[in-house]
Amino acid sequence: MNTQMPIGVDDFKEVRENYYFVDKTHFIQSLIDGHSKVTLLTRPRRFGKTLTMSMLDYFFSLERESESLHLFDGLQIARAGVDYMKHRGQYPVLFMTFKGIQNDTWDLAFNAFQMVIQKEFQQHRYLLDSPELAPEEKQLYSRFLDNTATLAEYQISLLYLCEYLYRYYKIRPIILIDEYDAPIQNAYNHGFYDTAISYFRTFYNNTLKGNEFLNFAILTGVLRIAKESIFSGLNNLRVCSILDNAYADVMGFTEEEVSQIAKDTGEEQALPTLKKWYDGYRFGNIDIYNPWSIINFFAERTADDYWVNTSSNDIIQHMMQGNAKSQEKNLPTLLHGGTVAAIIREGLIYKDITQNKDGLYTLLLMTGYLTAVQNTTVPNGRLCQLRIPNEELTHVFQSEILNLEPFSKSKSSNISLNSSRSRYPQS
Repeated sequence: MNTQMPIGVDDFKEVRENYYFVDKTHFIQSLIDGHSKVTLLTRPRRFGKTLTMSMLDYFFSLERESESLHLFDGLQIARAGVDYMKHRGQYPVLFMTFKGIQNDTWDLAFNAFQMVIQKEFQQHRYLLDSPELAPEEKQLYSRFLDNTATLAEYQISLLYLCEYLYRYYKIRPIILIDEYDAPIQNAYNHGFYDTAISYFRTFYNNTLKGNEFLNFAILTGVLRIAKESIFSGLNNLRVCSILDNAYADVMGFTEEEVSQIAKDTGEEQALPTLKKWYDGYRFGNIDIYNPWSIINFFAERTADDYWVNTSSNDIIQHMMQGNAKSQEKNLPTLLHGGTVAAIIREGLIYKDITQNKDGLYTLLLMTGYLTAVQNTTVPNGRLCQLRIPNEELTHVFQSEILNLEPFSKSKSSNISLNSSRSRYPQS
């Protein structure tokens, strides 16, 4: 058994062929059993979103049928039987990630978006030879290939491509969009939020609302952007966040999965350390470990802060600057293992998030800095008891939160903790 850990590897085929793989293919089985027309899964950064979407692409894509022939051998989906495996390689798939749209102006961000769309059209350029496309449609297709399409044409680009693929294969395509909210977060951080939200609202509505050629769509992201901001009029959307039971164990590692990794690597004595440092998340009704930290631990055989600094905390800083005074009294409670109560409103309106503590706690929960030990549905959201999930995140709070302005200027002894690290000895 290959026990090399796939640090930073998010291509399913590469992981299956060269690294240790934690089997999450029951997600495929669940989708075959039944799915919404459009499903949005929100999870914190580094919790396996892109690898999960790559897995779906390799399974469903008819263009990957030959290369995926043996990738699922021995996995849960294969053991589920022919009624599930008969779906392998049977659908046109549009798979793209927006995680790379991280630019400091709208023009540069739009250029990055153009390149994502261009790549998807290049993937299916055989359509240019199809008699199913009229001459003017082939001209439009060529404009997407050479990045000369208009802004309005890009807003409807995936609807066009869905239709072309349906006419070619007589099968409705599947759309997979990874990190759907990355362009919006980036725009918020760099001051062109209104332009971006207006543009992508039209893009997503054109792509997902009333698309008669669409089989189904899966979107992943960190945050659920308020429906009125980006998914207005989209009535076929199902959102599955970290507070929901649906698909709760699809991303992140369960206790059973971590125990199996420890057994396979001969590190079962490390389980108490792993639980203290990296467990503590609660997705739906399931305890979840941070997968990024777990695979780094098994690569290094050392307990350390692996999740910290894996991405920008600009939006956290914006939030803290607007909520500092009201939160000074709550930080000591959190840092000493206590809980704080907050109304979690999962649909974020970015322009409002600095205005109240509930916006702050919604952001900290959804981005993985806090976890909900209890949650109850109330008229205006979910009433949650929140805490820092584990040892690593306590250190992250100290390094990423307490060192942000304005806390660093007024950090008092009652919020300062000993930040020493405990090390798990190498075997």
